[in-house]
Amino acid sequence: MANNNGKLRKKDSARLVWDTKPRRAPNPKDIEFQTAEVVLPNPKVVGDLPLSFRDGVLGEEEIDKQKMNRLIWGDNLLAMQALLAQGYEGKINLIYNDPPFDSKADYSHKMKIESNEFTKEPSVIERLAYKDTWSGGTDSYLDMLYPRLQLMKRLLAEDGGIYIHSDWHVGHYVKVMMDEIFGKNNFVNEVVWCYEDIGSKEVKYFKRKHDVLFLYQKSDNRYFQSLRKRLSQSTIERYGKYFDKNGKITYRWMKENNPGVFAKLKGIPDNLDEAWLDINKGQPLSDWWVGISPLKSHFVESVGYDTQKPEALLKNIIISSCPESGIVLDVFAGSGTTGVVAENLARQWIMCELGKVGIQVTRTRLVEIRAKPFIIENIGNYQREMIYLTGGRIWEMQHLILKLYGATPRDKMSGLGIRKVDNIDELVYVGYPDRPITAKKAEELALQAQNLDGRGYRRLVILGWDYEYNYSQALESRLNAMKDKIKIEIKSRDIPPDIYDYLKKAKSEEDIESLSDKVIFYERPYLKIGIPQSKELANSKVQVTLQIDRYVLMDIPVSHTSKKGQSDYSALMKLAKDNFAVLIDYWAVDWDYDGCTFKSQWQAFRGNGRKAKAVPVTATETLQKKKNRTIAVRVVDIFGNDAAATVNL
Repeated sequence: MANNNGKLRKKDSARLVWDTKPRRAPNPKDIEFQTAEVVLPNPKVVGDLPLSFRDGVLGEEEIDKQKMNRLIWGDNLLAMQALLAQGYEGKINLIYNDPPFDSKADYSHKMKIESNEFTKEPSVIERLAYKDTWSGGTDSYLDMLYPRLQLMKRLLAEDGGIYIHSDWHVGHYVKVMMDEIFGKNNFVNEVVWCYEDIGSKEVKYFKRKHDVLFLYQKSDNRYFQSLRKRLSQSTIERYGKYFDKNGKITYRWMKENNPGVFAKLKGIPDNLDEAWLDINKGQPLSDWWVGISPLKSHFVESVGYDTQKPEALLKNIIISSCPESGIVLDVFAGSGTTGVVAENLARQWIMCELGKVGIQVTRTRLVEIRAKPFIIENIGNYQREMIYLTGGRIWEMQHLILKLYGATPRDKMSGLGIRKVDNIDELVYVGYPDRPITAKKAEELALQAQNLDGRGYRRLVILGWDYEYNYSQALESRLNAMKDKIKIEIKSRDIPPDIYDYLKKAKSEEDIESLSDKVIFYERPYLKIGIPQSKELANSKVQVTLQIDRYVLMDIPVSHTSKKGQSDYSALMKLAKDNFAVLIDYWAVDWDYDGCTFKSQWQAFRGNGRKAKAVPVTATETLQKKKNRTIAVRVVDIFGNDAAATVNL
């Protein structure tokens, strides 16, 4: 069709435009993944691992990550860039997305501890990420989603499919965005997931009781396995006389007897003798999904995670759109339903989640179903990447963090500052963002601090992004060995993840002063493991019993006053004092720690939802007798803090 100038108009030129729309697609980045844990929930399948066990020792270099299921903690934009750099381009068979689509959604997590209910608010990094997502309304939401979808297209296999889950809030924008990135001709389905709630209050509009899932393909070669639903009684009665002796009406019968209807059908199989209607197996599932209820807190399946989706929904998606040898990717993993269902359906999976609570809930669910071994990974130089993304420099970042802590920078290139508290001069050290603080580094700083500036300091405060695996115990051992030389008090604190938000806000000295009292540098948890007890058995076996003697959380991040006026903080502090096990979400033991990779060979967890209960603090295992054995313990508390210790047997 021509316009008034006689020129042909462009076809399908519609695009979604907003002021801050990213102009360039993100590229792959060689970002390191650090293996935090190899989880072995089911010892019976260890022999099937793509790992190399030699006398119980597993080295980092021996893990073939591309053959393992992977749970990644961190920003999914960085994670996908790293996956592309590691050879996953065009390797993912199915991508499921359940991004946040309600700007008022509550991402808190409810916990019941000894009949007391506490609300774990989203971590600061979750809150900030979510706030950034909606800070500019729809524009900032599209800013978040657009580059991620561009990366997903590169990760998707040629025969792959991608689902994006949305609702009435932003679904229409997402549809246009998907048309632009994947091509309007690659749109396959708008699946409508319908549900009803009983007893909902009356409102002045039709009740919104459906979500939508947009399915796109990368090419016409997309894998698809049709699903069937039970025939209704009315359908059976309507077509009753046409069913053959096997209770089927085939596509061939439809073509020969009702060619008009046959011509309108989509997804016709190559084999025309396949059933269109089958009394036993039902009829092909349409894009209108009913009978799958959204989760309620009293459902057995519920884990108390607000955005949790029902397993039946993911089962439809995975069976229909991922072959048995395929890989499923979910970068908004939430409570991990995608991985749980993929595991039960024998598909390989990769999940990424920004929130530590989501990682904890997912890990527990996978251990509960005795999943195949999987790895939990951190984005190794995540902090450094984030600082570079905000245009900062390392020494500038250290300088600002010292100021936010209330210290005066001593030398902008050294990461050292001075703070006076209770008439005590403290020397404050800020670590590098991609380098864990080691006990050896702490010892060196302590020796330096005692003689620095010709007078020395009485206290050393270390602010670290991360700490080496056995930091607390290793430092205690070093200080005991150097007690005649080191007299200084050492305090180790965590730099909070919300520091990036403060770094972005701190544009002047006045900003720093106004923000410094809002930043909390948490003291690290204290973990004490008892001396392991061993009992010799027959056939060169030994029974080993290990116990957590103490776990102390210095700062408990719950509100000091609940909505009912009660003190959640005080109640939890009292419970923790009487029984520290109530603070532990999960703990695991590596009975043969190699000093490199933690292998979670034994686990105890409090559970999710109604199944939650305090963990036992004793672990017992029968092992092969060895001359020397190092046992490692990892504890993750209900707030996402982790602590570790090793003992020798």
